Amino acid sequence: MSSITNSIDSELENKAPVQDANQGFGTFLGVFVPSILMIFGVIIFLRLGWIVGQAGIVTSFLLITFASLIAFLTTLSMASISTNIVVGKGGVYYLVSRSLGIEIGAALGLPLYFKQSLSIAFCVIGFAESLHSLFPILSVTNIGVGTLLTLTVLAYFSLNGALKVQLIIFGLLIASFASLFMGSGDMLATPTPIVQSNFPKLGFWALFAIFFPAMTGIESSVSLSGNLRHPGKSLPLGTILSLAIAYIIYMVIAWFLSIHVSSELLIKDPFIMQVIARVPSLIVVGIWGATISSALGSLLGAPRTLQALAEDGVVPKFFGKNFGQTEEPRIATLTTCVIALIGIYYGSINLIAPLLTMICLICYAVLNFSAGIETLMDNPSWRPRFRIHWSVSLIAGSLCLIVMMMIDPGYSLISLAFVSAIYFISLRRNHQSSWKDIREGILLFFSRFAIYHLAKGESTSKSWRPHFLVFAKESDGSLLQFSQAVNQGKGFFTMASFSTTPIKNEIEKREIQKNLIQKLQQQNIQALIEVSYAEKIYLNMNQMIESYGLGPLKPNTIICGIHKNDDLENLSFVIRKTYQRDCNMIILNSQNDSLESKFSLGDLHVWWHPYHKENGDFMLMIAYMLTRNSFWKKSKICLKVLVDSELDRQKAFNQFQELSQMRRIPMQIEILVAGDPSKDYLKYVSTFSKSASLVFLSLAPPSSDENTPEYQEYLRSMTDFSREFPSVALVLSSKFTPLKDIFA
Repeated sequence: MSSITNSIDSELENKAPVQDANQGFGTFLGVFVPSILMIFGVIIFLRLGWIVGQAGIVTSFLLITFASLIAFLTTLSMASISTNIVVGKGGVYYLVSRSLGIEIGAALGLPLYFKQSLSIAFCVIGFAESLHSLFPILSVTNIGVGTLLTLTVLAYFSLNGALKVQLIIFGLLIASFASLFMGSGDMLATPTPIVQSNFPKLGFWALFAIFFPAMTGIESSVSLSGNLRHPGKSLPLGTILSLAIAYIIYMVIAWFLSIHVSSELLIKDPFIMQVIARVPSLIVVGIWGATISSALGSLLGAPRTLQALAEDGVVPKFFGKNFGQTEEPRIATLTTCVIALIGIYYGSINLIAPLLTMICLICYAVLNFSAGIETLMDNPSWRPRFRIHWSVSLIAGSLCLIVMMMIDPGYSLISLAFVSAIYFISLRRNHQSSWKDIREGILLFFSRFAIYHLAKGESTSKSWRPHFLVFAKESDGSLLQFSQAVNQGKGFFTMASFSTTPIKNEIEKREIQKNLIQKLQQQNIQALIEVSYAEKIYLNMNQMIESYGLGPLKPNTIICGIHKNDDLENLSFVIRKTYQRDCNMIILNSQNDSLESKFSLGDLHVWWHPYHKENGDFMLMIAYMLTRNSFWKKSKICLKVLVDSELDRQKAFNQFQELSQMRRIPMQIEILVAGDPSKDYLKYVSTFSKSASLVFLSLAPPSSDENTPEYQEYLRSMTDFSREFPSVALVLSSKFTPLKDIFA
């Protein structure tokens, strides 16, 4: 019993969050307060009334509801993912990278980090401008720098202290709202300076673009996930609660303003809330609190996103260093401060701001699609405590993309291109992650759908491609490269390799496969690898030819090499099994060297056999596919045909020239006269194809009888003859290869 409990304790220890449960923050202080303060930004004080005046109360309700709906659905998706895994540092980046892989996580995490960092500058500038109106002697830049440094010191030394400051700001915001609701339209009797506005009437989507950033702050609280006692519980509860309360307050304020203030005045005076409040100074304090809290929220979240990126190796590890008992990311905090300072010095970054908003929407979309796909696939590993229907997440992701295009199609495309560029750069860096993501599951999900669809329907000859099963050793370079040159990654390619020494276990087998895959990738060969122990290699070859494959994805072309000590009796059995299995057969005189050293840069000679027309068509198709490869693109296809008399020469030339046009394959046609084309076949090949880069020869099909000495002798003559040439491919076409339809 003790061993069982010890193993369970060990597993729980491995699954536990990095943050000590006694030191982490709870739902209210760690999630609810940062989330609701990010939502209650400058927009609620300076733009909500203006939007109500522009749109009217009904349209304003629709606008607030639609923006809140997207944020709410995204929060549900985030809650579903966060209750399925142990959430670490990095918030949204952590959730996305652990679901869709480190490359997609990096593509979203880096832009999201810069968005959070520059949001600090925007909020601080807003605070500085409001303070500058009261103290004109102080410049906006100096106020902004001083404010940022103060907030940075607070965030640098103590996350706990920073969150407590946010708690104070939260109290001030409640007081400012109370002051507003205690006021009324009667306050308008006091003369107030009216700020004239020349804003034209805007449509729904233009107003939505102005309001929606108020709902894009939920990811900042998620960035603190590594500092929570129970992130799987606190994140969904705190974020959903903050959104619900914020939605109610936004709706109530919009209704309150609409019944107490005229539309004209709401449009003209952005400070109208200060005018009608019972205590006007509390509204000013609310504006300051909103800007400071938003800046502080981003200043707490952004460094932890950068820290998570550093710990995963996306950015240098230097940025992820921890300090103190609470493991504060001080280097990441200072880096964030520097980026925000740049934003403050350059003032308004109007060109970048829409790009950052779009990136936030892309991030929401990916988060939703990730949760939707996970739920749709329903893998055994997907067991969230907070479960929603897959359609909810997919609808939310689609809404994010639709909103992006409605706000600004140009910036949407630029943002998608920017994120895609980071993704491909990350892909080239070949990051190694220590976790398993769902990309393989996604591929399996769609592969299952595709395979079943192919299995139900009838095969279409127009889509036919050779699916190769190649029997080769690691050293058979020319055999593998020939197969890749024909296949070009557009059909299925399996390399089957047999070990003459027993393989100990599955782990050793996978290691052998992994090494072979790496070596093939170095040669730009993409293939599936099947490795097994074989006491009798030809017997295993027959078994694989008989049983290998899945549904419609079974191999239709078998390739093997000719070696010096080949057992022709067993090789004839393999050919017979291949033919009975209705597969094509290609036997290459492989000599354990590479494609470049084996094949000289010359023409491809295809020898047409008078009795094996199907072989001729199949050889032409393989030769044509070879010429589509970059190594063979300058090679010409030379069709060699034997006739038994001079009278048939011109007739045969005309026929094959017409054949070339019908097949749409450019080739040089040479008609040769032989006394007996069938008997003189190899003699003429030896005479006229010495300079060829590769020679295609027709292989006679085996008889339906048992393995006969006559066929073995025929096979011996063909294999012995092929060794006289640097490169020969013996080709046998299946009767069921749809060559007629392919060439139609």
